[in-house]
Amino acid sequence: MSYWISLVDAEPPHDEIWEGVHCSWNYSNIMDHLPCGWARDWQGKQARDMIKPIWASMAFLTSDPKDFRKFEVDHEKGLGTVEVCNSILKECFDGFSKCPEGIIRID
Repeated sequence: MSYWISLVDAEPPHDEIWEGVHCSWNYSNIMDHLPCGWARDWQGKQARDMIKPIWASMAFLTSDPKDFRKFEVDHEKGLGTVEVCNSILKECFDGFSKCPEGIIRID
């Protein structure tokens, strides 16, 4: 299962304000062990509320990635890797920081 993480305007008609980033269930194993939690659970939250947890999660992943390798789906095939998870979080951090008033939409 894959999905998009994007931001919509808090006011109707809830237009998209940040196109977002692609993610998949492959990262749930890693994200469940981070302060941000699994991205699927971000649905409906305000972007500003996730900026600090995402920042903290990126810090965990970069400080000692070996600790999170055990949660990767298949490192050899590039599935659910720490590096790609960190890249997804970085894109979310950047997008959420630019549009902190946005509401997170998971499609």
